[in-house]
Amino acid sequence: MNKRITSLLIFIFGIILFLPAQNRGKDIPFHMSVRASATIPHSISNKAFRRSFTGIYDVAVNCDYQILHGFVIGIQYRTNEWKTADNKIPGLNTYAQAHHGGIRVGYDVVRSERSTAYVGLAAEQGLIHYFGLSIRPGTDISELQRTHYYHAIDLDAGIFFYTEGNFAIGLNVSGIFTNYHFDPYSIFLNQYKAYIDSDLNGTWAHINVGFNVVYSFWNSKGAPSAPE
Repeated sequence: MNKRITSLLIFIFGIILFLPAQNRGKDIPFHMSVRASATIPHSISNKAFRRSFTGIYDVAVNCDYQILHGFVIGIQYRTNEWKTADNKIPGLNTYAQAHHGGIRVGYDVVRSERSTAYVGLAAEQGLIHYFGLSIRPGTDISELQRTHYYHAIDLDAGIFFYTEGNFAIGLNVSGIFTNYHFDPYSIFLNQYKAYIDSDLNGTWAHINVGFNVVYSFWNSKGAPSAPE
């Protein structure tokens, strides 16, 4: 496993082990929340994908419901887009767009009246579709595969701060790990860039560091409506 992936997993699971003790004696102010995060994604595996595409955007939206003190469950949708940038494959304008969604479980910890930290794990199904392909004339395209399906594990952690009423903004870090083996030959990128066998090793994964916005609602019994 890539060392950066291992480090991220250790970091997030370390937070998961640390957070539950922090909620003792504290009220969780809201039963439900809708959260959205946005960033520029960075591919960390496999090497062929990393050598071919640069991230343009990644957006994730989830809706969570508190089932126990601090523990939440909900649904999540994530989409991201990638492009063959000139510093990787000059002159080529091929894009990859991914969509995936599934079930998310998480843990929220109230740090103060105005801030909440969290960790989460989502199990998802997704697809990635390639468009804007440039295929040289005379190529046998019987092996062309524009769309690929995969399973994904999405780990995230962050913190948000209430700014006004029920709204909050904050920071988010996430790691998305899939079982998708990117093959540049399936979309004929090898006509414009040379690959070696080791480039194809590993499954597709990427990390995101960016901002989030949160809207919380359905007050817990006896909890204040929102920090002022």
